[in-house]
Amino acid sequence: MKKYFLIFGFLLTGFAHAQGFYTDKAAVTLGKKLNAHCCWAGQYRITGDVGLMMNKISYEKTPGQYTDFMRVASTYSLGIKFYKEFQIRLSFMADHHHNADQPQWLSNLYYAVGWYNWRNKTFSYGYENYQPNRFDGSYDWLQNMKRGFFFVSYNYQLIPPQSRFKLDPTTQIHLSPFIRYQPEYTDRYGLQVLGHHKWILGTAARYVIWKNIYAEGAVYFYPQKNTVLPWDPDYTYGFGLFDWRNFSLNISYGNWIANRFPWNRKEMKNDFTNGEFRINFHVIW
Repeated sequence: MKKYFLIFGFLLTGFAHAQGFYTDKAAVTLGKKLNAHCCWAGQYRITGDVGLMMNKISYEKTPGQYTDFMRVASTYSLGIKFYKEFQIRLSFMADHHHNADQPQWLSNLYYAVGWYNWRNKTFSYGYENYQPNRFDGSYDWLQNMKRGFFFVSYNYQLIPPQSRFKLDPTTQIHLSPFIRYQPEYTDRYGLQVLGHHKWILGTAARYVIWKNIYAEGAVYFYPQKNTVLPWDPDYTYGFGLFDWRNFSLNISYGNWIANRFPWNRKEMKNDFTNGEFRINFHVIW
């Protein structure tokens, strides 16, 4: 399966280089032709990313004994917009090395389908799945579908277009309260069912400071205290550079697991080094 990921990556990278060598006039001409003749490549835009991710995974390999595994993987993402803001998003991970410390529950695929709208005062909603989806047959894909999240969120921009606080056109504070519902949830290894009907409330915020450089964070609230698991975060955080334009280089860091407020019990080992670093090229066609 890895060879298919690599082929996909070479294709996207090659396309990105081809786009990069076009003059502005040629690129506009190509875009007009795509829009005129093919909805898949034109009006309904396809986006792709090719990159590299790295993060340290600390987990309890045996009772009371934590093991650190450094994951390094190639990443390939694809987003297909079918109608207005209705999209399918796929993210593939191909690990560069394997050893005895590698957790067997690491996912090779994340997927999502929904209405994603970045504009001010708009709703987004859909379904996202970050379960241990693997191509080696060790997990049941149909079972994992019950363990994804249904979500609704609202996007609100706090800085008016002509505000004196804007350092450049990209400066903005995005606020997104959300609700998530998980029909079924399991242990961290995705094997044992622990419960059903899990609800999560929260608010995410992203501050785009200048020239697409951002800092972000989110806080989470669990109405059903008995559904809180050791890896469920009280908060998440990240920062980086994200440029949505074609053939752009993006760098990011995100820490999304087991972050707890000081007044809540922390059951898992997690610190800044357990966050995920990514670098990728972004292309649009």
